Amino acid sequence: MSRGKRDQPPSHGVIRLNPDRWASGGRALGRLEGRVVMLAGAVPGDEVVARIRADRGRYVEAETIEVVRPSAGRRSPSCPIQSRCGGCPLMPVPEDAQREAKLAFVVDALARIGRVADPPVAPLTGPEPWLGYRHKIELALTRDDPDRVVLGYHRAESGSEIVDVAACAIADPRLNDLLDLVRSHFVDGPGRDDPALRGGVAWRVILRASITGADRLIALRGPSGAFPALEEFARMASAAGVTGVARIHAGTGRRGGATTETLAGEAWIHETILGTEFRVPAGVFLQVHPRAAETLGRHLLGAAGRPGSVLELYGGVGGFGLAFAQDGARVQIVEADPEAIACGLDAAARAGLGETRFIRGDVLAVLGELTAGRAPDLLVADPPRTGLGRGVAERLGLLRPRRIAMVTCDPATMARDVLSLRRLGYVLDRVVPFDLFPQTAHVEAIAWLSPAPAEG
Repeated sequence: MSRGKRDQPPSHGVIRLNPDRWASGGRALGRLEGRVVMLAGAVPGDEVVARIRADRGRYVEAETIEVVRPSAGRRSPSCPIQSRCGGCPLMPVPEDAQREAKLAFVVDALARIGRVADPPVAPLTGPEPWLGYRHKIELALTRDDPDRVVLGYHRAESGSEIVDVAACAIADPRLNDLLDLVRSHFVDGPGRDDPALRGGVAWRVILRASITGADRLIALRGPSGAFPALEEFARMASAAGVTGVARIHAGTGRRGGATTETLAGEAWIHETILGTEFRVPAGVFLQVHPRAAETLGRHLLGAAGRPGSVLELYGGVGGFGLAFAQDGARVQIVEADPEAIACGLDAAARAGLGETRFIRGDVLAVLGELTAGRAPDLLVADPPRTGLGRGVAERLGLLRPRRIAMVTCDPATMARDVLSLRRLGYVLDRVVPFDLFPQTAHVEAIAWLSPAPAEG
């Protein structure tokens, strides 16, 4: 097929399609005129009318206009905005079907991207509940026209459109109570007229509730400058019993470039992770499912076999690393976010784990300094969705840890990193997947690798 032909949509923009399986990311997959179609808003077995959104050469992206005949496996979503929000693409099918799809995402990625024949993947498990589980949500707050302020999620198939959210079906009910407070002030109340919401500025609203306690926290992240309505809101929220209200002044870059200002109460929540108590700042990352850290951590501890030394990369507050330290291991934790490191150091000191070493810096640079030292018994990597950074796998090949456990949230980047490590002489022993994001297309997994046996 010529390049010009390939760049053209397979029809005049509107197609009729019967997708037959899920694709990674929660879109349904079908074929038309020999082309793969990635279809948003449909489930396998549906017959739909769809509109082509983009031609990517190897595949076409499309969006459902109408479900002509629903699949026998389809159910009514429990969220009224599910079809518009797009954050929970698997919600229209039962949870057992969701888990079958997520297991297939992992197996397919390892076979197709990781080039692993017969991938050693364990059955997918995960804790309930299916709804109301997220203890942290982030929404966008902005003025989308001169007379209207909107508070909601970015629509999955649109980079700019925001779907107004009155309540989130997968959020902890305590967060929906906080959402009501924010809406009453900034969407329906006096805060909507504040100049800080003009000029197309989108603020991030962060709502958090403690997993193991009663703390609730509200933070707004955005540019510097006056925001009188936020200060007024902080006083109102504090009087309503909210633990703390904070403002996060955005910096450049994803991590390490922001500062937090406490407006009322405390700008952190109490949390206990694998037996260690933390005071977690408003903008610091934690797993969103209330049982995620315990589920993943208990698996790591149980499968690691009491290593003497542990190196944790992308370690955040050090929840996993400090659990290994509690078990007697010598632990080093590498993280770029200074607030996360301060949180971890505070927790380690109060737990009597002061010998645990936190290293602030870029993972690649830190590994360059560590490769001359003794290889750790266990290396735990918990990278962001983009996976190990460029060159990190090669540095791990030089460091030569005795075992590697990669905690990943994206099957595709996991498979890519597994392929890199296999080329450097590691063997994929097994992958253990977990369903920690019900209704969404996300799946967590831990990939265990070890050096290939010496030949001869």
